[in-house]
Amino acid sequence: MPQRRVVPAWDRQQPEMGAHVLFWLTSFALLALCAGGWAERTHAEHGEPGLPHAQADESRTSTLRFDVPARPDVRLGAEPEQAIAMWSTPASPDEKLPVVIAFHGRGESALGPARGYAAWVELYGLNKAYTALLGGPLTRAAFGGLVRDAELVALNGELRARAFQGVVTVGVYTPDLLAEVGKPEKIARYATWVARQLVPAVQHKVAIASRVPRQVGVDGVSLGGMVALEVGLRFPDVFAAVGTMQPAVRGRESQLADLAELARSTQQRQVLRLLSSDADPLLPVTQELSLELRKRRIAHQLVVTPGGHDYAFNRGPGAIELLYFHDRALRGLPE
Repeated sequence: MPQRRVVPAWDRQQPEMGAHVLFWLTSFALLALCAGGWAERTHAEHGEPGLPHAQADESRTSTLRFDVPARPDVRLGAEPEQAIAMWSTPASPDEKLPVVIAFHGRGESALGPARGYAAWVELYGLNKAYTALLGGPLTRAAFGGLVRDAELVALNGELRARAFQGVVTVGVYTPDLLAEVGKPEKIARYATWVARQLVPAVQHKVAIASRVPRQVGVDGVSLGGMVALEVGLRFPDVFAAVGTMQPAVRGRESQLADLAELARSTQQRQVLRLLSSDADPLLPVTQELSLELRKRRIAHQLVVTPGGHDYAFNRGPGAIELLYFHDRALRGLPE
């Protein structure tokens, strides 16, 4: 039965098929299919989405909204911005949980800071993912049907062997840094703000959050996937786990792989996971990034699920993967 695992970048075995596909690109054939270019899909494909109050199951999860330090690009006198934290009820009152900073997609950036920050909780089905992981065997419904049968069996086997323990997931407004790729200093300032101001604020204001050094991860989807790489790889002293989903990094794959190589040189161990889906227009980009990491012998995991580049992916495989990966990676457990 195929199992999830981190494969060293220089492992050249043939790809496993049929389950949660973990494979390594050895040609540029798929890249040619998408060589005509792409435009990142806005997640608000059917008009501007509303942000209803989260329907959290109080017996399973808790949420907290809190003010965050001002971002470097915010003008003086602007209204304070908020973040939202969600976590699963711990096994004991004294338990502290690892922290994951989660960035949203470009469509939610257009909603502005007052609304976009809550995307993972109020648009991407994060509470449903917590409930599924805490409630016994995973079902196809937990993934919105976007799961292979063998993958589902393997995941449930792993969860029986070691149950989901939980993380604190923190949603924060993600500015449209795709518009700033020609201004790396702006990306660097935002990354510094996340690592040096936002993370300490979370650890101070969320009582359940672990304050253990490097028990922090970062993740995100599309635009947020690009931001997660920029933030996590720049600060290996803060982030022990770096995840990215359907990352919008076209044309910058080599640059980001160089950043990963620099992070490795600090000798701060990071667990790195790339996630895409079989109908994602950014799948070839994600595979190209994997290839660049392989060239530099940087160990990482490449996961490809069913699905497209849309809310259905976010609410199914995306949310489940975010919680599952960081729950294990931030406790030093093997994938």
